[in-house]
Amino acid sequence: MKTYPVFAVIENQTCLVVGGGAVGERKVQDLLAAGARVSVVSRVLTPALADLASRGKIVYLAEDFDETQVAGMALVMAATDDPEVNSKVSAAAKQRGIWVNVADDPEHCTFIVPAQVKRGDLTLAISTGGASPALARRVREELQEHFGPEYGPYLDLLRRVRTRLLTERRAHPDNAGLFHRLVRSPLKDAVAVGDRARVLKVLHEVMGEVLSQPVLGELVSQAFRETEG
Repeated sequence: MKTYPVFAVIENQTCLVVGGGAVGERKVQDLLAAGARVSVVSRVLTPALADLASRGKIVYLAEDFDETQVAGMALVMAATDDPEVNSKVSAAAKQRGIWVNVADDPEHCTFIVPAQVKRGDLTLAISTGGASPALARRVREELQEHFGPEYGPYLDLLRRVRTRLLTERRAHPDNAGLFHRLVRSPLKDAVAVGDRARVLKVLHEVMGEVLSQPVLGELVSQAFRETEG
């Protein structure tokens, strides 16, 4: 299967999950994490999904699937254990030009959900084009070991520094060079061990001619407060 990798922006978009079991639960959690507004069609729900429904975090339709339910959806996901139902979900979405994913059935998909490693705003996605989900999981495990949890706060700090620098001097020809120096610096290692003094020292060595010590200190404090909070 040939695919074109994209990251879909679905924040505040309505998405449908057909199936309220363990697979459906994972699909719902991923969609909610992306900021989507999620509706679930199923006669039964896992305890976690039932809790989300009771708190108004998802819209629950306690009924059988009907093709009209896909109308207006940004994405549709079929996650039942009934191949016939999943096929109907796929057909209904495709007929309306809506992207659809059918769990463990790439032939009925218009998009596939890759194995993922998430570290804060850093997302690494792995796909084998449906050829070997087992290999995708293996690669994900290897990436999880290489890209540890420190990448979350590290990327958060990089974002804060970049935002402030662009506020000070957007489109300056030296900006790109400073950003590259920063990601090649020992900053990540200092963040990983929580060494604020070392973090500030590295930032000052790279950015000190552009951003003042007080500004850099505040950026570091903000990043560490976010991590500790």
